[in-house]
Amino acid sequence: MQIAGRTEASSALAIELNPVGIKCANLAHRMLERNKVVKTVGKADRLKFMQGNVLDSLPELSPNYYDRVLVPRPEEGKLDGDLGNGDFGASFLDALLPVIKECGSECHWYYFSPDVEFPTCDRTRKTIEDACNRQNLSHQVIHVANAGSVAKRQLRICNIFRLCGKSAQE
Repeated sequence: MQIAGRTEASSALAIELNPVGIKCANLAHRMLERNKVVKTVGKADRLKFMQGNVLDSLPELSPNYYDRVLVPRPEEGKLDGDLGNGDFGASFLDALLPVIKECGSECHWYYFSPDVEFPTCDRTRKTIEDACNRQNLSHQVIHVANAGSVAKRQLRICNIFRLCGKSAQE
């Protein structure tokens, strides 16, 4: 909503599995259409929603298309990793990287982390680096930000990285 309402992005797509989340998003979308404070031309027309599992939906999207993605890392089930049984979102990144532009695009990768890992966040940096390497993409970490506390000594972190094209290994 914020991207469509406050930037000149040509389009914004939100993918959500939860049907209640989609219902709430559609209500907010109607409010965005009528919002007189947000003056960005065509704000509501650029925003689209897709209901479904992101891992199933990503292969349906155009490859090498998106300039910027905002992604909450999966935090439960087989993709989590913090519970000792997942890959810290590595398979999620493997599915995501092909749809964002391989040169100049940015990914805002949100996740939870113990405060002792901040600001280096080495586990997450390694997960991102390995995913980029698997697809022969070079990347640059632009910024690692504390995006707020979610519990005592538990932070919400945003790791922003930019894809810099195919790596020299190819």
